[in-house]
Amino acid sequence: MSWLREPLVHFLLVGAALFGIFAVWGGPAIPTNPTQYQIILTPTILQNLDLSFSRAEGRAPTPAQHQKLADAYVREEILNREARALGLDLDDPLIRRQLTDKMQFYLEDTATPAQPTDAQLDDFLQKNAALFRRPGHVRPTLMSDRPAVLAAWLNDQRQQAADAAYQKLRNQYAVIYPAPPPAPTISANSTVAPSSSNSTTPAKSP
Repeated sequence: MSWLREPLVHFLLVGAALFGIFAVWGGPAIPTNPTQYQIILTPTILQNLDLSFSRAEGRAPTPAQHQKLADAYVREEILNREARALGLDLDDPLIRRQLTDKMQFYLEDTATPAQPTDAQLDDFLQKNAALFRRPGHVRPTLMSDRPAVLAAWLNDQRQQAADAAYQKLRNQYAVIYPAPPPAPTISANSTVAPSSSNSTTPAKSP
């Protein structure tokens, strides 16, 4: 059996043995998606970290502090990804509310309503005059309250656009409600005992 002395055979046998050991005892995991384990610190991210530090401390961070900021960001990103992978964000009402609010803000910010005409603003004012009334029941006018009316009109348009965008998203989802429990069936021959709370004891004759 001279073929057992071949170096290639030895290499294959060693490889098979190592494969078997890793299969039984575990070995280094090879990510199926390498980009899943990549964290890219873009210049914008680093600038925002430094800017937040400068606003809080009133000065720019030192190189050592800058590195600590980057390390803290990486730690936060890793823990956040792993928490999501474990589904820890699914049943947390606080996280759900924060994500909902962020998505709502995103939908509103992406809406860019065109500048309204005076006729549109005046119509909006007439329909929502109570929002702009000042003390003394002074009736608002477009001439005196135009900035406030314009701001309210823009907010209303953004909200309408966000609602329309949500409706498009909503149409993509199928919501399944649990089936209601079946109603109890009572046969014609069955009798129902009166409830103790509703039953009355006949009065005894004196």
